[in-house]
Amino acid sequence: MASSAFDSLKNSLKGSFLSDVYLRDYTHAAKTFIPNKFSNAPKVKFLFHTYFNINQTSWTPPEGIGSSNYGVLVKSVKLPSFKISTDTLNQYNRKRIIQSGIKYDPIEIVFHDDNASQITAMWNAYYRYYYADSFNPELNGQDKTYNRRNIYDPSLSDDMQYGFRGDSFAGQNERPNFFNDITVYGLWNNNYIAYTFINPIITNFAHDTYNYSEGDGTMQNSMTIDYETVTYNTGLFDLEGENPVTGFGAEAHYDYTDSPNEKLGIGVGAVEGVAALMAIMNDPNATAFEKAQALAKLSQLDPSAIIASAKNAVVNGIKEAVKDAVINKLTGGLFGNGESAGVPTEGASPAMVGISNQGGVTGANNSNTSSSSSTAGSQNFGQSLVSNVKRNLGIGG
Repeated sequence: MASSAFDSLKNSLKGSFLSDVYLRDYTHAAKTFIPNKFSNAPKVKFLFHTYFNINQTSWTPPEGIGSSNYGVLVKSVKLPSFKISTDTLNQYNRKRIIQSGIKYDPIEIVFHDDNASQITAMWNAYYRYYYADSFNPELNGQDKTYNRRNIYDPSLSDDMQYGFRGDSFAGQNERPNFFNDITVYGLWNNNYIAYTFINPIITNFAHDTYNYSEGDGTMQNSMTIDYETVTYNTGLFDLEGENPVTGFGAEAHYDYTDSPNEKLGIGVGAVEGVAALMAIMNDPNATAFEKAQALAKLSQLDPSAIIASAKNAVVNGIKEAVKDAVINKLTGGLFGNGESAGVPTEGASPAMVGISNQGGVTGANNSNTSSSSSTAGSQNFGQSLVSNVKRNLGIGG
C-alpha cells in the first residue's frame, strides 16, 4: 500500500517535469511577452513620474519642497497628441496629400489637492508672475481701495495695475518663461521613456468643488498646458547608480528598505531559505516568538521572486543547479531509484510548498525521515530534463 502511494506520488512529480501535461503559460504567449525583459508586454498606466522644471529666476519653491515634490502629487497626466495639417491637391486627376504644418494638442494634468496646498502655492506663484490682478487690492505693501475710481486723478503713478504683466523682468529684455519644461517619464523594468514639453504655458487652471454630500471624495486641482514642441528620450535608470529620471527615487518619498525576500535568500539559496523557516515552524523546541517571526517572513514571501530566480538560473546555463538544486531540493530526492527515497509526510520538516502555475511541488525537506534520500544529481536525465524544466518555468522548450 505504501509502495503504491509512493509510486503514484513519484509518477505525479515526474510528470510535472517530464510530460507535456501541466498547467503553465502557453509557449506562444511566453515567447511573445517574456523575451528581452518583457519588451512586447504592454506598459501599465500607474508607473510614471512627472517633473516640473521651474525657471529659478521666476520663482524658487519653498525650502524642503523643491520642484521634484510636485511630481508626487500628480494624479493623472495626458500624454501629447498631434494633428497634422494637410492639403489635398489634384495632380493630373491623381490625389496628392501635402503636409503643411503640425499642431500640438494641449494636455491636462490633474493633481491631488494636498493638505499643505503646495500645488495651489505653485499656481499662485505663476499667477503673480504673469498677472498683476493677483496683487490687488494690496500693492507694494500698502492697502489700496480696490473699488476706488481714479478716472480724474492727475497722476496714475503708484496706482494699481491689472492684467497681463509683459514688462521686462530682473533687468532682462523679456520676461522668461515660468516653466522651462515639464517632463513625463513612463517607467518599466528599469527603463524609461521621457516626454518633454518645451516652454509650457498654463491655459487653464481649475480648483475642485467642495461638497458635503461626497463623504468619500478627495479634492484635486487640474491644469491645461499648451506648449511649443515635444521631445522624446529613452534609456535605462538605476536608483542606486545613474538615475536620469529627475526627481524620482528621492529618499524623502521612496522606500529603500530591503525586501523581506532578500532576507530569505531569494536567488541561489531560495529553497534553503524557505526550508529553514519551515523547519523553525515545525521545530518543537522553537519558541513562540521564533515561530511568529518565521510565519511573518513566510507570509511576505513572493512566489514570483522564486520563479524569476529559477528562470535566471536556467537562462544562465546552470544546468547542474537545475538538476541538483531544483529537482533534488524541491522534490526531496523522489527521482531516485525508489528503494530508499524519503517520502514527505505531514511530519516532514517542512511540508511541501506548492506554486500553482508551475505544475509541481516546489519545496520539501525530508531531513527528519529515517531513510536516506537519493539525489537527482546521481541520475542521468540529460538534455530532456533540462528542456522540460525550462518549459515548465515558462522560458521555452
